[in-house]
Amino acid sequence: MKIELKIEGMHCPSCSMLIADALEDIGVSNSDINAETGNAVIEFDESKVSVEKIKKTIVDEGYKIK
Repeated sequence: MKIELKIEGMHCPSCSMLIADALEDIGVSNSDINAETGNAVIEFDESKVSVEKIKKTIVDEGYKIK
């Protein structure tokens, strides 16, 4: 499954890397996160991780989802 999210609070490429690493830790297969635009495209297996878990992980890292 693929979802697109808008993430607020990212200031630099390190922010997007931090989120990508956290998502990988919970089982996300691929993520493309742009710190400049706040756009994120996240691919994952629904049998391994839920959309809610993905959103919670991003929020737990200190960012907001629009």
